[in-house]
Amino acid sequence: MSYYRFIYFILSSLLLSACGYQYGTGVALAPYTSITIPYVKNDLDGRMTAALVKVISAETGLQYEKAGGDLSLMVEILEYENENIGFRYDRKNDGQLRHSIIPTETRLFVVALVSLIETASGKSLAGPAKITAYVDFDHDYERTRNGVNVFSLGQLTDYDEAYDAALQPLYRVLSYKIADFVLSI
Repeated sequence: MSYYRFIYFILSSLLLSACGYQYGTGVALAPYTSITIPYVKNDLDGRMTAALVKVISAETGLQYEKAGGDLSLMVEILEYENENIGFRYDRKNDGQLRHSIIPTETRLFVVALVSLIETASGKSLAGPAKITAYVDFDHDYERTRNGVNVFSLGQLTDYDEAYDAALQPLYRVLSYKIADFVLSI
């Protein structure tokens, strides 16, 4: 009979760990029902703050409030960094290869400083902690979407457009990591 219990225990452990179940996470959040998320520092257009509010509300079970929540989530973006990770040979106008390479794929990093504070007492429940997220994106080095001269006044390159478009998924990835941080206390 103990053999079957052992097998049952092993199978249960594998099943629960395979689906991402974690024992004891979020227990410290049980007495709290709401959270306030002030604007993320250094978030110039508000997209990171919006992504964070959406993910925290959906993933943590805490009700978002503009002011006066049981908890306050303080986030500051410390830095953005990019690194070229994919390259190709450049071509001349006639299609011949040049001896220079140009970047075609970039990895965009963001580092944020996160703290979770109990609003009533001002006591820090978690943090400050540095959380890093990244996304990879492809781009065409010197082309624009509509084929207009790249050097026209005010014309954005494909790289600029791709960089701007990559920020939304980057903010989503960072928001999920911050939600995991909140749930891990």
